[in-house]
Amino acid sequence: MQILGIDTATLVCSVALVSEKTTLAEYTLQTRKTHSERLLPLIAAMLSHAGLAPNELDGVAVAAGPGSFTGLRIGMVTAKTLGQALNVPVAGISTLEALAAQHPFFPGIICPMLDARREQVYNGLFVPGTRPEPLCALRVLPLWELLAELKTRSEKILFIGDGVPPYQAAIKAQLGERVCLMPSEGSICRAAAVARLGLAEFALNLGLSWRELMPHYIRRSEAERKALIRGEEGGAGRCT
Repeated sequence: MQILGIDTATLVCSVALVSEKTTLAEYTLQTRKTHSERLLPLIAAMLSHAGLAPNELDGVAVAAGPGSFTGLRIGMVTAKTLGQALNVPVAGISTLEALAAQHPFFPGIICPMLDARREQVYNGLFVPGTRPEPLCALRVLPLWELLAELKTRSEKILFIGDGVPPYQAAIKAQLGERVCLMPSEGSICRAAAVARLGLAEFALNLGLSWRELMPHYIRRSEAERKALIRGEEGGAGRCT
């Protein structure tokens, strides 16, 4: 099987091509251009350099969230379009699980964190492995609440993701020597991990149709939240 992986959940735009045996190609950019400008050209260039035609793909895996609402939508639309056009199954992979899967041999627990703004982070906790084992539901919560939870544990903790750098000092202050950090290149979202997890889904016949593929935002977007507030305020004075 040859699986295309797509990850546009953060500022990183990453695409990859994997088979059961190896990662055939992976292109990852972290520049100022928007994902809508660079995603399709990246996919086309990667397939061309790998000597593979689009109709030779056996499936498409995409980071389904959490992450940037705009970035997720771009990745989702692209995966759905390819799934429909090529008539191949698709898979929506947790961004946090894909981050954790990049470090299968860490001797402790893995704590991926993505910036959710408003001093909150998207988070999950995982036991390392080729398929990381979740210790809790994926959630969005304030950093202080996450650190309070982690203080009750005794394991070493690997922090990864774009939510780590802004809070690195606070994390170290609260958890001390139990904190493990990766260099930036080991902490970004990579499409190869998404594709590898997707390949496992397809091998078990758990792939979805393009119609079934949905993002996992965890919380409402800012625009949706404001619209809901306006709706509640507008309805507050109505007579029934």
